[in-house]
Amino acid sequence: MKKKIIAAVLVSGLAVSTVAMAGWGRGGGNPAGCYCGQQGGYYQQLDPATQEKLDAFYNDTADLRKQMVMKQAEHRALLNSDNPDPAAASKLAGELFDLRTSITEKAEAAGVDQYVGPRGPRGGGMGRGMMGGGGNRF
Repeated sequence: MKKKIIAAVLVSGLAVSTVAMAGWGRGGGNPAGCYCGQQGGYYQQLDPATQEKLDAFYNDTADLRKQMVMKQAEHRALLNSDNPDPAAASKLAGELFDLRTSITEKAEAAGVDQYVGPRGPRGGGMGRGMMGGGGNRF
């Protein structure tokens, strides 16, 4: 019975981490995947006021994004270890979720949520065709 519970928690942790790693950690040129710095053409097409908002958001969330990258690395290392601890993996997955939520809230407050995260440029979501979404996420 105990082995089944541990296996279920491990599978759940792997599923959560797979979803989390599949899109939230890639993207626009910085370690946390936030598509909001001066990365090429998209940024250059924005008006100066929006560029300033994105720059401010990027600077304000630098610590949160750093924490996210560190937790992602810790989570990957934990899951790839010989004897992963399901409770620790679950805790890290929850912390990653909380960090993403904080970044999303800050993006909404800064008025740049349409430019970053899963709905941002080249992000999933509607309007780009069936397979048209990319992977730029926080």
